[in-house]
Amino acid sequence: MYRGFGVKRIAVLTLLYLAFAAAGHAQTPGKGDKREVPAWTRGVVWYRIVIDRFCNGDPSNDPVAEDIFPEEPRPWTVSRWTANWYELSAEERAAGGSFYENAFLRHYGGDLEGLRLKLGYLKSLGVTGLVLTPVFESHSAHKYDADSYHHIDPHLGHREASDTAILNKENPTDPLTWGWTASDRFFIEVLRAAHDSGFKVVLDIQPAHVGVNFWAFRDVLRNQEKSPYADWFTILEWDRPETPFKSEFSYRALWDLPAFPLFRKDSLGLAKGPRDYVFASVKRWMDPNGDGDPSDGVDGWWVETAGALPVIFWDQWVDFVKRTNPDAVVIGAPLKDASNKRVFDIEETDLFGKLVSRFMLNRKMTPTRFEAELSASRMKYPINDVDAQMLVIDNHETDRIASMCLNRNVLYDADNSPMDGSGYRAGKPDEAARRLQKLVTVFQMTYTGSPLIFYGDEAGMWGGDDPDCRKPMVWPDSVYDDEEFTGPDGETVRCAVVFDSAVYAWYRALLSLRSRHIALKVGSQTTLLLDDEHLLFAYMREAGADRVFVLLNAGDKPAEFRFPLPGVPEGLCVDAPLQNLAFYAERNGIALVLPPETAVVLVPRF
Repeated sequence: MYRGFGVKRIAVLTLLYLAFAAAGHAQTPGKGDKREVPAWTRGVVWYRIVIDRFCNGDPSNDPVAEDIFPEEPRPWTVSRWTANWYELSAEERAAGGSFYENAFLRHYGGDLEGLRLKLGYLKSLGVTGLVLTPVFESHSAHKYDADSYHHIDPHLGHREASDTAILNKENPTDPLTWGWTASDRFFIEVLRAAHDSGFKVVLDIQPAHVGVNFWAFRDVLRNQEKSPYADWFTILEWDRPETPFKSEFSYRALWDLPAFPLFRKDSLGLAKGPRDYVFASVKRWMDPNGDGDPSDGVDGWWVETAGALPVIFWDQWVDFVKRTNPDAVVIGAPLKDASNKRVFDIEETDLFGKLVSRFMLNRKMTPTRFEAELSASRMKYPINDVDAQMLVIDNHETDRIASMCLNRNVLYDADNSPMDGSGYRAGKPDEAARRLQKLVTVFQMTYTGSPLIFYGDEAGMWGGDDPDCRKPMVWPDSVYDDEEFTGPDGETVRCAVVFDSAVYAWYRALLSLRSRHIALKVGSQTTLLLDDEHLLFAYMREAGADRVFVLLNAGDKPAEFRFPLPGVPEGLCVDAPLQNLAFYAERNGIALVLPPETAVVLVPRF
């Protein structure tokens, strides 16, 4: 038992700092902010989906080898959804190369029909906002190397014979000539179904770059400096006709990767040709029927490579998005050249995940420092915007939360993978890792902001850094091969792959709790306890009469919590719904013992 430590371990200076921060935060808007975030984004539970890996609802639209390798046909098929992730197919073995060289080329056939079929699952889980990785035409599975921004990829939708005639009539630079392919129309149908089910839908778009099969870049490849789109890109050197067996052609590309040609920049941020095209494409999906009513379009945009374009472009682009739909949300990484001005509604950062990892997993940060860092990050935003800022633990470019917990001493988003000899543990999370995952998710779902779930985390999925985090979704009605690989000590490891109903029930319970309490969505936050010696942290969320108390024991020993519950009278029953327990408030609040690496949420029965 640990008695009386709650107050004396709290640093007085820290409390003064937090009080000052809260007061300043409540009065001072973020510097340079022009608008508040759309009201609907406050308290949303986001769910991020890699479409190719979510659900294959229509196998008839799966790509074939000629679609993926049009220039150099080779044996290739869509990967089997339920296969051992680490097993190379016959085609992959014939192609040669390492596991990862082949894994990055895989397609699994996930599509928009699969998303439509699973809307009921997502609604039952309790999410309210969907973030889709790119759905535009592309030869890759991830589709960040766009062939077009004004058409949906046919392997995600439908393909009809009439599509060819529609595409042949188009002038890609003239939006008035753009037709609607079967996949375009089906996307709008799925979008309507999502809206009817109560979801907001945000699309991932990267206006700074395209893929080598982008229609304008293909023309430049064919016609070189004579192409009408030659000034759309920054060409470093043109091909020389006098050297027919060698290509000197080179161009600026994102991260110097030839697969991602960059659009040319100018004094307005983006050259006129690509700028007009990008703006027209954005409007197409925000107001599909062009009637000025954006309710039939997407609800916003997510931009990951925002730093590849200057602030002057993003200012114009965000203004254009808001003119098209004032209620649309724009999500992007903070811009280094923004002069402390926030350009996007919601800033995409890895700070939350890093801090959570440092405190709860690595144990390299005290609760006092943890809360101070989080408070400082909240102070950057106007008071009404804080509840909309995303709480991201993992995503399509990090290891999954379950694997983070299994490898708790690995730094957040370190470049480790199961096959690189680093000793990273690739297998199924053990009981200790699942306990940590529960601790982390309680905090993510109850702290100020809008949590984001990476598809499959709620199903118990695990995986290291990209591409291991992008395994096909594990569904309860499918039978999967065991996952088999070579462990860090050279031993063969086999893991059963199944939908984890216990993990799912935990996520669903947390989201149900969140949906029932306005305090967890838009309530104020008050720190009640910081204990650096025992790694204890407690706080209250409050909105009107609704109060929720959260107690976290991130330490490795049981600990007694003893502290007041503001506004809760002695003798009132206090529920712990996640554990199906109840307590009674004492004169001085509450006293209970919490096991190591666990959390409890308390709800008074007013």
